[in-house]
Amino acid sequence: MSHALLSPSAAHRWMACPGSVLLTRDLPDESNTFADEGTAAHELAATCLLMGVDAAEYIGEQVNVSDRAIFTVGADMAAYAQVYLDTVRALVAAGGELMVEQRLSIEHLTGEPGAHGTADAVVVLGSELIVIDLKYGRGVEVDAKHNEQLQIYALAALRELELAHELTHARLIIVQPRRNHIDEWTVGLDELRTFGQAVDLKAGWVRGCLSQGLDEVEDLHPTEHGCRFCRAKASCPALRQRVLDTVADDFVDVSQPLAPQLAGALDRIEQSDSAHLGACLAAVELVETWCKAVRARAEGELLAGRQVPGFKLVEGRKGARKWESQDEAETALEVMGLKHSLRYEYALITPTTAEKLAKAGEIGPKQWTKLKALIVTPPGKPSVAPASDKRPALDPGAALDDFEVVTPPAEAIA
Repeated sequence: MSHALLSPSAAHRWMACPGSVLLTRDLPDESNTFADEGTAAHELAATCLLMGVDAAEYIGEQVNVSDRAIFTVGADMAAYAQVYLDTVRALVAAGGELMVEQRLSIEHLTGEPGAHGTADAVVVLGSELIVIDLKYGRGVEVDAKHNEQLQIYALAALRELELAHELTHARLIIVQPRRNHIDEWTVGLDELRTFGQAVDLKAGWVRGCLSQGLDEVEDLHPTEHGCRFCRAKASCPALRQRVLDTVADDFVDVSQPLAPQLAGALDRIEQSDSAHLGACLAAVELVETWCKAVRARAEGELLAGRQVPGFKLVEGRKGARKWESQDEAETALEVMGLKHSLRYEYALITPTTAEKLAKAGEIGPKQWTKLKALIVTPPGKPSVAPASDKRPALDPGAALDDFEVVTPPAEAIA
């Protein structure tokens, strides 16, 4: 079965940028090890819920994600999946009715014939409709509040379940164990249905793009959040224009040589006032997203044997030296008479390794309690973040104490 064009997982993108659907429609799906690993974790979690067992039962078992990817369930994956399992099972233990990997029709929301989405878990607990989503990634923290994907799942589940249950509200739960992040948001059904109207409106806009063609000005709206996982970011004309205009601090004519139009960009940053600097900083993530996408696209073209004018493939920096055969090197060093203490390097295990040993039972509970008292977590270095960031602002004076003070040489200040 083909994937929905207006998929719930990409709703944050196509609702903000309707034209992105047209740009990505014919592009191949981008899969990687991280995505495949997430799929394996989802399959593990779903199997455990259906079979009524803990994830540790599957350690050492293989999960076949695709023709190219087979994952062996390790202790880490099992532990992360168990966080999700415990969250879901706590709701069931409270009297909830569980539906696992629930296939939900979204055709009434998007207008796409036969379109479906699959919610990881749906629970009905009294008058509450609960949608739980496992996020296995660790790169970007995902919040439940106003989450487009989960709201669409909730609307789809509501349509199927409201006749049999007296539901008054929905609770959306994100379980992101690799970031130690569990977030939830409760929303009334009226507010949820208002969101559904917005989905219908945006989906209609997308259908207009697909039938009438793309208006680059009206239909494309690049944002850091929307463009991050968009497959068209390397070729999107609106993103390219936004990035170049931002760097040049002026309109850039992409039909003309770019280098002269971008000249002086670094000097302008040095001369910026705080307001302009803040505006530039707000665009950095978007600019970097585009730069990475362009590099990746160019590399893909060259690796496929196609030309990128002005560029070629060369051998990169050589890797660190290593033994071609560790067994042969080990034998050779032993035959040479080199002492055991010189042949091997030893290091104390890390707290992370110790915790794994504790979970595996190699370190007892009382011993682990004693070890935990010896573990410290150094504070993070000062980092620039948007004003909307959840973390509290640091005191500038205290923050400066954490930066290394560099004294310039005498000739530099003479």
